[in-house]
Amino acid sequence: MALTRKTIVRTLSSLFLLLTCCFSAFSQNTVTGNLTDGSSGKPVQYANVSLLRLSDSVLVAYTAANDKGDFELKMVPDGNYRLAVYFVGYENYEQSLSVNKTMNIGTIKMTAGTTSLSEVVVKGERPLFAVDGEKTYYNTAEDPTVQTGTASDVLQNAPGVSVDVEGNVTLRGASSVEIWINDKPSHMNAENLKTYLQQMPANSIDHVEVITNPSARYGSKADGIINIVTTTKVMKNQFISFGTNASIKPYASPWISYVWSNEKLSINLYSNFSYSMDRYLNKSDITIFQPGLEGRDTVSFETDSSYSKGHNFGGGIHFNMDYQIDSMNSISLWSGFWPSLRNFNGYSETYRDMYLENSLTEYKSLSSSKNKSHWAGFGLYYLHNFDQNGHNLSLDVNASSWGWGNVGKTDKIYLSPTEYTRSMDEKNRSGSFDVSAELTYNRPYSENGEISLGYYGGYTQSNEYSYLDTLDNGVWVKDEMRSYRSLAPEVDNQVFFTLQHKFGNFTIKPGVRLEHTYTSILYPEIVPDTFAVRRNFFHVRPSLHLSYRTESMHNFRLSYTFRSSNPDAENLTRFVKYEEESFYGGNPDLNSILTHSVEAGWQKYWEKFGSVGVTLYYRAKTRDIDEITVPAYHEIYGRQVSFTYPVNVGKAMNTGLEVNTMYRPNAMFNIRLYANVYHRYIETMYDNEFYKQQMWSYSFNMSVWAKLWKRLEINVSGYYGSPSISLFSSTHAHYSINAGLRADFFDKKLSVYLNANDIFNWNSWGFDNDSPYYVSHGTYKYNSRTVALGFTLRFGKMELENQARQGAASESSGSGQGGM
Repeated sequence: MALTRKTIVRTLSSLFLLLTCCFSAFSQNTVTGNLTDGSSGKPVQYANVSLLRLSDSVLVAYTAANDKGDFELKMVPDGNYRLAVYFVGYENYEQSLSVNKTMNIGTIKMTAGTTSLSEVVVKGERPLFAVDGEKTYYNTAEDPTVQTGTASDVLQNAPGVSVDVEGNVTLRGASSVEIWINDKPSHMNAENLKTYLQQMPANSIDHVEVITNPSARYGSKADGIINIVTTTKVMKNQFISFGTNASIKPYASPWISYVWSNEKLSINLYSNFSYSMDRYLNKSDITIFQPGLEGRDTVSFETDSSYSKGHNFGGGIHFNMDYQIDSMNSISLWSGFWPSLRNFNGYSETYRDMYLENSLTEYKSLSSSKNKSHWAGFGLYYLHNFDQNGHNLSLDVNASSWGWGNVGKTDKIYLSPTEYTRSMDEKNRSGSFDVSAELTYNRPYSENGEISLGYYGGYTQSNEYSYLDTLDNGVWVKDEMRSYRSLAPEVDNQVFFTLQHKFGNFTIKPGVRLEHTYTSILYPEIVPDTFAVRRNFFHVRPSLHLSYRTESMHNFRLSYTFRSSNPDAENLTRFVKYEEESFYGGNPDLNSILTHSVEAGWQKYWEKFGSVGVTLYYRAKTRDIDEITVPAYHEIYGRQVSFTYPVNVGKAMNTGLEVNTMYRPNAMFNIRLYANVYHRYIETMYDNEFYKQQMWSYSFNMSVWAKLWKRLEINVSGYYGSPSISLFSSTHAHYSINAGLRADFFDKKLSVYLNANDIFNWNSWGFDNDSPYYVSHGTYKYNSRTVALGFTLRFGKMELENQARQGAASESSGSGQGGM
C-alpha cells in the first residue's frame, strides 16, 4: 500500500510522542550547591561547573551557576566523580565526590586569582544554538543527531542554511555564500568544496558560525559567511583513531588520524580514501518563441532525457602543527592535498520539432569522460601578544591551487532528418593559484573597548583551456569555434577598521572597510585580443552592529551593513562559448552588486526548557547579477538556439523571519525545529518592458534525538524546502526524512552506527524557466535513498577526538585571541 503524506506525518508524530513519554520517565541523581566569593561572600555568577568520572575524566554533567550562584547538575548516575568549578578571575576549584543519591554539597567558597579562560581545558555542554554579536553559533559537538554524518549534514542543520541534492549551499535562499574553515576562507573551487564537505566527518566539527550580515571586519563579497570550526584545546598526549563508513549507494570511506601533543607543540595527521558510485536521471523540455503579430510564435519544442553513471575515487592527506613559542608568541602551519578521479558514462535522447521550418530532429548521444581534479593548500599563522589582555598582532598567509582536467568522447547518432553519426573528442582543463596575506592589529583602549585594524592583500590567477576535435570524413579536425584558452589574473587590496565598546550589557560595534579590486581576463591565442577586459573597482563598506543582554539572558541584536560584489572577469568579456545546443556570452556593461542589509533578533535560553530565537531580516540588492536565457539565431547552428548571458537586475529584495526552537526537558532527549519564511521580490527591464516577480518561500528542519539505556542513540529528522524564485526562473519543493541509530562500546572506544537517508526516496530537484521567449522545465534525481553502516575505533584520551578528526581543516590559533 502506498504511503500518503498524511500517513507519514501521523507516523512521525506518534514516534515523537512515544519518545517524549519514554524519556519524561527517566530520573537519576541531582547534585546541587552554591558558589560564593571567599572574601566578600557575594555570589559567583555564571561560573562553569563540571562533573567528571574519576576513573577516566569523561564528562558526565555540566551546568552554569545562576545569578545567585546556585547550580544544579542533573541526570547523574551513581558513582565516584571529580567536581570542577572554573571562572575567569578565580582559581580553579576541584573536589572528589561520591554520588549515590540526590545531594546538596553546600556552599563552595571561590578564591580570587588570575586564571584566564584560555587555560581551562575542561569541555562542557553548551547551548545547541547561541548568539554573540553578528554570529549565530551552532554547537555541533553538543548535537548527537549529526555525529554520524558529514559536514554537509551539519550545514543542513545550521540556522538558515540549506544544502541541495547536488551539494550546493544556500543561506536564507541566497547562493552568495562563502564557506570558511577555522576563521579562514576555504580557498576551494565549488566542486572541490562540495567533495570536501561530503567527505568531512561531522564529529570532527566543534561548532559552526553563521554570519548572515558580515561587518566591515570581513572582506567577504558574499551575502553571508559560514565558518566551520574544528579546533580543540588539548593537553599532553597522543591519540590514534581509524574507521570506515559504507553504504548501499555504494559508498565507502576508510580513514585514519593521529595526534601528538604536549603543552607547547601539537601535531595532527589525517588521511582518508573514498569511493562512491552515482546515478543521475535528468528530464527536461524547452520551448523557444519569437515575437509575433499576436504576442509570440513558437519556434521550436524540444524534449531531453538522460541517464548517467559515475565512479568516484578520492581522498587526501592533511598536516597541521601548532607551536607555542613562548607565553607571547605562537605559530601554526598547515598543508593539505586532496586529489580525486571520476569516470562517467552517459546516454541521452533528444527530440526537437522546428515549427517554422516544419522539420523534426531526433538523435541519441553516447558519452564517456574521465576527469581528474586536485586541491592543494598551505598556510601559516603567527600571533604576537603584547600582553595578556587582548593587545596583539597577527599575520595570516595562505596559498592554494586547484586544478581540473577532463577527457571526453561523445557520439551523436542522428535518426532524423538524416541518419549519420557525429563524433567528438574533447579536452578541458581549468585551475587557479591564489596567495593572500592579512595583517591584523588589536588594541584594547579600556576595559570595555577595543579597536581592530588591518590590511588584506591577495592575488589570484585562473586559467581555462578547451580543445574540441570532430570527426569529418574520417579525419579529426579541430573545432576552432569551441576551442580556446583564457587567463584571468585578479589583485585585491583592502584595509579595515572596527571599534567595539561595551556600556554594561550593551555593545556597539561600528566599522568600515575600503576595497580596491583589479580584475582582468585575456585570450592569448586570439590576436589581436579584442575580448580582453581590464576593470578597476573601488568601494567603501560601512557597518554597525548593536547588541544587548539582560540579566535574565534575553539577547537582543540589531545590525546594518553595506556590501558590494564585483562581477567576474568572465562575465564582463564579449567572448562567446559555444556548446552543442546553446551558447553563452558576457556583458561588458555589468556593474557591481550593491547590498543593504538590516537584521533584528532576539534569543532566550531557559534551563528547564531549551531555547527560542527569532530574527527579522531585510536585504535589498540593486544591480543584482543574474542570468537570462533568450532565443537567438546563430550561423553555427543554422537555427534559433538558447543564448545565456548575465544582466544587472533592477532590484532584488528578501524580507524574512527565522524561528529557531529547541525543547530539551532532560539531557537524554531533545526536539529541535528551525523555520525560515521569506518574501522575495525581483524587478527588471528587459526588451524595453518592465517585469516583476515575487513569491513567499519557506523551509524547515525538525529533528528528534533520544538516548536509551545510556548506550543506544536514536534520531529522526525531516527537511522541507518550498519552491523559490530567481530571475525568470523557479525551483521546485524538495524534502526528505532520515533516521539513524548509534551505539558506543568499551567506554566509547568503539562506535557503531546505522543510518537510513531519504527513507521515502523523495529527494529530487526541479526547475522552471519562464523568460519572455524561452521556457523550460526540468527534473533532476540521483540515488539519494541509502542505508549506511560505519564504525570508529579510538585509542587515547577521548578529549582529543575532535582534533584527531579535523581532516583538511587547519586549526586557527587566532580564535579567541582578540580582534572583532
